[in-house]
Amino acid sequence: MQTTSPQISADDCFLEVDHIFVCTAKSAESVSVLEELGFYCSNQPVQHLKQGTVSKIIFFENTYLELIWIEDKHLVQQQSELTDVQTLTRVRGQRTGASPFGIGLRRKSEESKLVSHSTLYCAEWMPTKMSISFAAENLANQQEPFCFVIPDCAAITSWLDLSLTAHQQLISHPLGVRKLTSVKIIINSDKDLTDVMSVLCVNSAVVIERGESPLLELTFDEGIRKKNLDARPILPILFKC
Repeated sequence: MQTTSPQISADDCFLEVDHIFVCTAKSAESVSVLEELGFYCSNQPVQHLKQGTVSKIIFFENTYLELIWIEDKHLVQQQSELTDVQTLTRVRGQRTGASPFGIGLRRKSEESKLVSHSTLYCAEWMPTKMSISFAAENLANQQEPFCFVIPDCAAITSWLDLSLTAHQQLISHPLGVRKLTSVKIIINSDKDLTDVMSVLCVNSAVVIERGESPLLELTFDEGIRKKNLDARPILPILFKC
């Protein structure tokens, strides 16, 4: 059953998915299963030094998928206290019931915003006066994916240049997929969706459905190849290509 809410802001119609991340406790296995399915993963891991996490990234023409795991539990707990982003709880989602997914949103226009009541966070890689915007109510509801708006300069559409050979290599997957065309996320919760998640559903950025366990369903190139690739049980992801 798809879930929606009537509490919608017109300004939020200008948001779209920039990237998606998955919190995982199985770092090496997670990367391996994606490579075995035919995806090219970035060679170098990304160290989030102040956050205590590490990630591997899989790039596409219009988005990227990021696998995040914990390297320094102490730093992760410190960041959770500062930002209310409960990474440890989400990594342990099978025990805590939290969704392991996060959605980075980019703006389609300068008028775009997440919600009126938001929390600002400045990551270590950001210039001064630049920040990520979180919705406080969404952070508090750990059973649904948490989402945030990124600075315009950080959006993949701002920096990915397909005329560059190096960038072409980033999105050259043995599987042949190119562009993400739809996102469905299964949540294991009977709570009402927060306003921001409802906005994303109504405007077709994502579809949220309820089920027995969290699942991320990603469709590429409109599913033209008619292939279903299942990364479970290592990762809660189903790819439709």
